[in-house]
Amino acid sequence: MLRIFRIILPMVVALCLPISLTHASGVRGMEHVGITVPNLQNAKIFFVEKLGCKEAFQLGPFADPEGNWMRQNVGTNNKATLKISALKCGNATNVELFEFTSPDQNENWPKREDYGATSLGFYVDDIKNLVDELKSNDVEVLGDVKLVDQGPIAGRSWVYVRAPWGMLVFLMSEPDGIAYEKQPDALHLFSPRNLPE
Repeated sequence: MLRIFRIILPMVVALCLPISLTHASGVRGMEHVGITVPNLQNAKIFFVEKLGCKEAFQLGPFADPEGNWMRQNVGTNNKATLKISALKCGNATNVELFEFTSPDQNENWPKREDYGATSLGFYVDDIKNLVDELKSNDVEVLGDVKLVDQGPIAGRSWVYVRAPWGMLVFLMSEPDGIAYEKQPDALHLFSPRNLPE
């Protein structure tokens, strides 16, 4: 009986643990999102002065013009040079800004519908106030703030703004949560609104 207990107990414990705890090599959470920008200084101005992010540190430049370290380790042209700025934006995922120079670099920002296009989504407590502030600082806002009143994300207010180099940034607010979260057994997506300020 003791032998069966020793076999069964670990299995029961494993089944009762959240899935993320049962996989030692599983993804624990998003640490950062990396974005290549045309000019690191200008991008920092946008993220820090307009959106309120804070720079933690800057790295680089990194280069190996005589070797192939950049291609083998970063996936770029061998002659590429890289600078990095790590930003803390609110209470959630970090943002890393990358500035590359490379002989075969495509300098056209992808359109929203192009492969590889990105947008960042930031949760904000007072979306109207932030949008008014951004407009007064000459940041392009795409349309008015929209309030979703039906479907799984009913209760969310949102709008896109455009960074000076063309990247879209999604701003959203849902202080009372959104509709799908109120369903029994709903898989709750991560939201910074649930974290301390």
